[in-house]
Amino acid sequence: MKKDEEYYTLITGASSGIGKAMSEEFARQRHNLLLISLPDTGLSNQCENISSKYNVASRFLEIDLRDHRAPEKILNFVHEENLKINTLINNIGIGHIGFMGNFPANEIDEMLMLNIHFTTHLTNLFIKDLKSCPESRILNMGSLGGYAPAPSKSVYMASKAYIYYFSRGLSFELENSSIKVSVAMPGPVKSNQKMINRILNDGSISRYIALNPEEVAKYIVPRFLRGKKIIIPGKMARTVFALGLILPYGITLYSLKKTFHVEV
Repeated sequence: MKKDEEYYTLITGASSGIGKAMSEEFARQRHNLLLISLPDTGLSNQCENISSKYNVASRFLEIDLRDHRAPEKILNFVHEENLKINTLINNIGIGHIGFMGNFPANEIDEMLMLNIHFTTHLTNLFIKDLKSCPESRILNMGSLGGYAPAPSKSVYMASKAYIYYFSRGLSFELENSSIKVSVAMPGPVKSNQKMINRILNDGSISRYIALNPEEVAKYIVPRFLRGKKIIIPGKMARTVFALGLILPYGITLYSLKKTFHVEV
């Protein structure tokens, strides 16, 4: 993709974890940035540091993405500031653990809102702007868990399966346009202490394939920019994925039940 000073890469969930690491990688590749995250998450300082370190333009918008009007507010901000977005990174998402019948309703709503509703609507709103660019790209952040169900994570993994199929369908839909679509499917990521504790509790497979955000970003960004459609960071994660394709589905489900400490 030709780098042009007037274009920006928009990254949601940019203040921590994979989003923050990707902002560094895109800046390293000389991409101007529009970073989106919650208020009071350090975006102002993050933008200043990135601009100083990489000599790129770095803007930010603080907004609660659980707001139903958040996608529209982001588009309005972009238009009001006369920013041209040629790369959209849908990195926002959240995963809660729980069993149906005991799951707090607000946690279900939050996962569906952030993992599905927001990503779908933001993409829909930005398609016209992206089509107006000579070259443009969309990266949706799925999860390795989107390929198979697991107990206590049924809602989260189903939402990431949606991201996978949404991305693949969108890629076919836009194949004759200027927009290229990729989906990243990382395994467990040690993005914060809460996630590290969860990985430790999930069992040996999760601990074995877990990566830190910087490793994930360094793998995803260059492949995304080269146009790779499905991106799975981590050699061991790719091995687990390949085994899942080879093994009978019943054995895969049995292994997942044992991995997540659920009696068969």
